[in-house]
Amino acid sequence: LDEGITLAAVRDRLLAQGAARVLTAVFADKALGREKPIRADFVGVSVPDRYVFGCGMDAYGLWRNLPAIYALKG
Repeated sequence: LDEGITLAAVRDRLLAQGAARVLTAVFADKALGREKPIRADFVGVSVPDRYVFGCGMDAYGLWRNLPAIYALKG
């Protein structure tokens, strides 16, 4: 969960279409230091406000399949 804009829009759309409740789960929640439009109900790990990759997240289209989470130097 980076900025949270897309996930908030998906949640709002599901609620508008009649869902009684929408729970959200994210693998990684990035600590931005500011409010986001949504908070995930379930979070796997919290990561710092850096560009992270691995475990399904890529950097420059690469490294998505790495077995751990890494961060680019800031």
